[in-house]
Amino acid sequence: MKLAYYTKKDWLIIGLLLPPGIILVNYCIFGKRYFSGAAIFGWTTLLSASIGLVSWYLQIIIALVMNARYPRYNQTIKRVLLSMALYVIITVITVVLACLLYDRLHFFQYQLNLWHMFLGAVSGAGTTVLAASFHEGVAFYEKWKKVTDEAEQLKKENLQTQLESLKAQVNPHFLFNSLNSLSSLISEDPAKAEKFLDEMCKVYRYLLRNNEEDLAPLWVEMQFIQSYYHLLKTRYGDSLFLEVDIPDELVWHRIPSLTLQMLVENAVKHNVMMKDRPLQILITTIAGPRLLVSNNLQRKKRISSNKVGLNNIVKKYKLLKQEDIIVQEDEKTFAVVLPLIQVEE
Repeated sequence: MKLAYYTKKDWLIIGLLLPPGIILVNYCIFGKRYFSGAAIFGWTTLLSASIGLVSWYLQIIIALVMNARYPRYNQTIKRVLLSMALYVIITVITVVLACLLYDRLHFFQYQLNLWHMFLGAVSGAGTTVLAASFHEGVAFYEKWKKVTDEAEQLKKENLQTQLESLKAQVNPHFLFNSLNSLSSLISEDPAKAEKFLDEMCKVYRYLLRNNEEDLAPLWVEMQFIQSYYHLLKTRYGDSLFLEVDIPDELVWHRIPSLTLQMLVENAVKHNVMMKDRPLQILITTIAGPRLLVSNNLQRKKRISSNKVGLNNIVKKYKLLKQEDIIVQEDEKTFAVVLPLIQVEE
């Protein structure tokens, strides 16, 4: 754990609540004598402020430990209650020790009064609870704002993904090639033409609906990629092969929508495909569990890559607070490793 320090938020709360809290606690301890002269008022206030800052620093350490120990949203109540209890204990101990020290040193002729000490401890604890409530309220707002901003950013990324996918699929070249393939099949093999048209409808239907969810179950993405592959296979024939090997127990894990389509599209776009040198794409899983999408590497010479698809996937995983994706490349193979996301129902 890093060394605790006072943040701007801490100093703001200290500036608002510590001065009146110190005055209240000292008045409870010393009574009207607290205001009887500048010396007693100044020295007791200064000493109490120093003690209060030390006590507050200990509470910051407790807050850091509790946030690390109970980080999840459903642990908030437990974390707050435990933190509040420890804050109060520290404050009470601090006030009691201060009173005992004043009595021991006869600080401005102070004599221990259990009732005054009790009132000082109660007022100090009340100030601490109020300050902690302010702190938790501000922290909750900051977390809410951060989650809202990240959700909005993720929404933008999803819309960008949908736009890029639609642009890739609805461009004139793709439509021309798809319709040309369909036209040929209608005259040569009506049954295959009907199958091609059915798969084409599935592709467009999924593309138009994918923005409804940030994440998609792996089995849904697998169904979509099979439809997408059918269109590509009709066009490229024996120049393209796709193998999917996903264990049944992992199909309910999730990935960002259209992830598989973007990776397969990148492989097709950037690699040479010929019957004697077919492009072979493999989608499988490895320990983690993680998804592995790989292809044999035979790059086109004149295709430049701005890596929009990969960057989009990277951003999504970061916004979803998941592990980073891994890109592996050697002379023969290009592979992308993606964490599989398990969503708690």
